[in-house]
This record gives sequence, C-alpha cells and structure tokens, in this order.
Amino acid sequence: MRKSSVFVFMVMVMAVTGAAFLPAQEKPAAKSETITGTLVDLKCYAAGGFLTNDHGSMKGCGTACAKGGNPVALVDANKKVHFLGVAAPEYADWVGSELRLTGAHNATANIFLPEKVEAKENGKWVEKKAAKGMM
Repeated sequence: MRKSSVFVFMVMVMAVTGAAFLPAQEKPAAKSETITGTLVDLKCYAAGGFLTNDHGSMKGCGTACAKGGNPVALVDANKKVHFLGVAAPEYADWVGSELRLTGAHNATANIFLPEKVEAKENGKWVEKKAAKGMM
C-alpha cells in the first residue's frame, strides 16, 4: 500500500512540475465582423439539416429546441456553420429566419458573439433587441 501511495505522489509531482514549463497559451483574438445567414437550432440541424423552424410535421420545433436550451448557430449561404456564444432562448423566436449579426468573431474557436442583431422582414433589415453574447 505504501509503494502505491509513493508512486501516486511522484506522478502528481511530475505532472505539476511539467505543467509549470508549458508555454503560456495566447488568447485567440476575436475580430469584429458581420455575418448573414439562417438561424438554426443545432440539434435539429445536425440531425436533419433543417434550416426552417418547422421540422416535418413538428411546427415550431426549432423554437422549442432553442427555448429548451439547445445551442443555436447561423448557417451562411456557403453552408458554413457559425456557432453563437449566446443564450439560445433569447434567440429562439428567430429560428429559421435570415439574420445579419455584427460582433466579435473568433475564427480559431469558430464562435461568434453578436453585438447587433438584424432580421430580414419584408425585404428590409430590422434591428432587434437581443441579449448580448455570454461574455
């Protein structure tokens, strides 16, 4: 029993000592930009590629999923998925809508933190009040 305790102690000392020599990781820089696309709830988008709010016979499924806390993302015209660092319930009513978001985009982590939200209504962009990113 004593040998195993010494072994565990030595492994812990080596791990802590080794971590002290690791280079400090730089914080990935986020740059300001604007992205446009369709807001989706990620669960249904991943499962069935749904870009609308209604999924088959399930009316308002995307909104229900987002209100339940499933993450949301913006899918652009090139089908690139931009993960949003937001509280999904705050965006739930716009699932399936075309949005234009302006904010900080960390390309390394592929996370977008919206500062301004606009929805396309009757062919025009209308600014919406929405919660800021989670940070």
